[in-house]
Amino acid sequence: MVKQHLPWHSTAMKISLALLLSSLLMFNVLADSLQLADSELHLRRFSVRDGLPSAYINTILQRQDGFIWLGSKGGLSRFDGQRFNNMHISTETGLISNDVLSLVEDQQQRLWVGTARGLFLFDDYRQQFQHIPLAAQAPTILSLFQHPLLGLWAGTDKGLFQLTADDNSPHGVKAVHYGAELEVKVMLGFAGQLWLGTKQGLFVLDLADVTPQLTHVPLKGTADIEVRQQRIFDAIIVDKHFYIATDRDGLLLFDPAQQQVLQQWLRRDQLSGNSIWSLVQHDQQLWLGYFFDGISRLSLIDGSLQHYQHHAQIQYSLPHNNISQLLVDKQQQLWMATTNGLAVTNLADQAIRHLGEYQQISDKHVWSMAQHGDQLWFGSENGLNKFDLSRHQLQVYHSSEHAGLLPRTVIWSMQPLDDELLLATNEGLLAFNTDTAAVRRWPAPPRQQTNLPTPAYSLRQHQQQLLIGYYDSYFAVYDLSSQQYVQHKQLDGVEYITDMLPVQQGYLLATDNGLFQLADDQLLPLTLWLPKLAAQALHVTSLLAVGEQIWATTQDNGLLILQQHSTEWHLVQQLTQRDGLAENQLRSLALDTAGQVWVTGMKTLSQLDPDTLSIRRLSRHLHWLDMEFHANATLRQTGSILAFGGNQGIIFFDARALPQQHEFPKVHLTSAQIMTDRVVVHDNQLIIPSDASYYAFQFSALEYLNPERIHYQYQLTPLLNDWQPMLSNQLSLSRLPYGSYQLKVRSTNAEGVWNPHSTDIQLTLSAPWYFSSLAKWLYAILSAVLILLLLWWLIWRFSALKQVANHDSLTQLPNRRYFNAELKQRLLQCRSQQQQLALMFFDLNHFKQLNDSCGHDIGDKLLIQVATRLQQAIRNTDFAARLAGDEFVVILSHIQQQSELNTTVERISQSLSQPYQLGLPTPLQLSCSIGISVFNRTNPVTAEELLQQADQAMYLSKQQHHAWCYYQDTALQAGKKQHS
Repeated sequence: MVKQHLPWHSTAMKISLALLLSSLLMFNVLADSLQLADSELHLRRFSVRDGLPSAYINTILQRQDGFIWLGSKGGLSRFDGQRFNNMHISTETGLISNDVLSLVEDQQQRLWVGTARGLFLFDDYRQQFQHIPLAAQAPTILSLFQHPLLGLWAGTDKGLFQLTADDNSPHGVKAVHYGAELEVKVMLGFAGQLWLGTKQGLFVLDLADVTPQLTHVPLKGTADIEVRQQRIFDAIIVDKHFYIATDRDGLLLFDPAQQQVLQQWLRRDQLSGNSIWSLVQHDQQLWLGYFFDGISRLSLIDGSLQHYQHHAQIQYSLPHNNISQLLVDKQQQLWMATTNGLAVTNLADQAIRHLGEYQQISDKHVWSMAQHGDQLWFGSENGLNKFDLSRHQLQVYHSSEHAGLLPRTVIWSMQPLDDELLLATNEGLLAFNTDTAAVRRWPAPPRQQTNLPTPAYSLRQHQQQLLIGYYDSYFAVYDLSSQQYVQHKQLDGVEYITDMLPVQQGYLLATDNGLFQLADDQLLPLTLWLPKLAAQALHVTSLLAVGEQIWATTQDNGLLILQQHSTEWHLVQQLTQRDGLAENQLRSLALDTAGQVWVTGMKTLSQLDPDTLSIRRLSRHLHWLDMEFHANATLRQTGSILAFGGNQGIIFFDARALPQQHEFPKVHLTSAQIMTDRVVVHDNQLIIPSDASYYAFQFSALEYLNPERIHYQYQLTPLLNDWQPMLSNQLSLSRLPYGSYQLKVRSTNAEGVWNPHSTDIQLTLSAPWYFSSLAKWLYAILSAVLILLLLWWLIWRFSALKQVANHDSLTQLPNRRYFNAELKQRLLQCRSQQQQLALMFFDLNHFKQLNDSCGHDIGDKLLIQVATRLQQAIRNTDFAARLAGDEFVVILSHIQQQSELNTTVERISQSLSQPYQLGLPTPLQLSCSIGISVFNRTNPVTAEELLQQADQAMYLSKQQHHAWCYYQDTALQAGKKQHS
């Protein structure tokens, strides 16, 4: 039989080709179907490259202050979110083992460290380790346990030790030993009893007994429960029952009251493995850490299991499948210690799903997205992807070279239309059949005169209108009812149309060169109404209608909020980083069912409240993903699911599942440095010595997922009372004036909100001894003494100058100047009081001959002795002075009677007439001439006249050789004659 060859265009051939194509398509669909888990863990991982002393982590502890402490094969470490402070074997600190196996903080907030070479108590202030001997040969400390009623216990490879305070012990601790044959891995306090999970099985110690004894409790249950190994590695208490992690016996649910195993989970019950190292509870979930099989989450409500394992290429997966310990910290974050590093995750982030290249999507660069029912579609550079949100199933449609299939091209935008998906690509507009995966070309606008496709970039459906933006700045409107183009327009001055929205009049077009309104076939730039925007080079990336407003994201100028009133446009608000935005480079907008607006930046995700414009940064939930978002890869208006895409695939989540971060991480001072020395700060008080000119501090807000998003500010009162920015978490100060300061430091949370409270540190800059308080008192006393001495010297000097100015330098009697002033003063007093005053004028007889014959020294001695006798002869109320040469005067005050005056004059005359001892062979007998003038009512003369009268009387006495003479006055004539 001869075979008949059918022409390629025959009916049979067409049918055959159609069947073959359908088979290929079906095979393609089935081959690229992938069932995915319904939740994910997104971890921040740490390795030795991040500062871990060893990748093998034995134990994790969070202390009361919030710091995370790690015990590893490489020693003890404290982690503050940014750096590991590692402590190794050291003779200076007292740590003699790097293999740290267990940690516990007691009720006095002291840290106990269990190692392969014994137990140590760590002194936080001195940074020293004190070895606590438990036995003659130090045991390996496998576990440590602190209970508020049962006290402190150490489980070792040589039994159990009860630790109590003992002042008589050299180390202050007394250890009581139980069960030397046991290797104690875990301890539980329940109903006043201590339960032990050991490598030899389960034991209980009843501390109410006078002599407590360890009792073995067999792990047995119903017939279908068989516990062979009896090796226990961890256990926790949940609702008065024990969940016990075993080696090769799986997970056990144990009732301590009946001492019976109620349930056993093994690999056959969907566990990842039968050997479990660690257990921890969070809410109604139990987390299991396996020996070699990653971790599992067991729901305590419905018993469902979810498994998570290490993935060699996914950086946010487990560091290793060998899990040594699990911990849920105070922030409800799950920590995983493995034998190949450390990891932490925010359990709330399980709500976020990620589909990337390692989930086998068509390409990790996702440029467009759309939702149709439960189907989430997203397009890349190499095909389409569909994810079934209800069944968690991924379907990948790769590009093909075959006609009628999806070509290899970038899918910039997409829009569901019934059973088709309209795609804007570099190959023009394509219609993808969601059932058969067949592709047809969409009718081109009438302006196209060539068969070459025009690249399309943006799509948007409004009722029965399809808005299309092309890459050559062409805009078209396609009516889905009449299936024809009803409007099209070429834009000048732009490269492509990024987004489109119908408005009150026409359409608002977003482009790479600003915003335009197309109305009645007229294209008007919005800068006509908004001159403020004319000064900005606006590349608008997306548009969104929010109530009566239009929100627009820009490439470099933040967020624009616009509103149209009648025919005019108004700029309601422009938000930038200065207003709290995470960045100015924005990509896309989305509106959720609660009316909240979601904004993607180049690498950030934020939520904005349209009513208050308050900003919540969601990037803290994406610490595990280095995503750069793309403009059209967003579900603009969506139901409960939000989805965003970029260069790492897509993320999607229910907005209600992401709790807000209400708490702020507390800022701690993690280290301080004075000059080149590290110092320990006690009780947030630091005394800086006087010779230190440089001091530095390092702070840490205990944010373990997003430390790079934390910002810091400080105040230094009373020097700096306003908040000053810190470039990082470090602060350096130098050469502050001596005195006391309060250093205040505060931080943001990972969402960029400033903590209203601060951490305060008291700084005291000690002054040198010469600036101390005692020195200042000494300086004050010395200054006072110096001032007093200066005042005394000035008074003395003034007195001396006054003495020189008013006294005769030879006889020390008042001089002529002093005499004239004194005489005038006394005459005023006499006039006012109607008293008498007498003035005596002296002259030494033959004084010139004495000077010439005996010399001036003898003359000076004579004058001195005359002055002395004169001062001794007068009364206290009288006044004597030397006028010049051998001339002296005496003022006699308070003269009541003539007899009193005569007696005084006679006494003075006789005193001056006595022999003088001048160093001559014989004493010198010398006389003097005295003239007296009296001031009274009958002789009211001036001082000059009175002195002149006395002078005249003295000359008269000398001429007549009388001892004294009165001035020729009628009232005193008798007295003068009597003594003539």
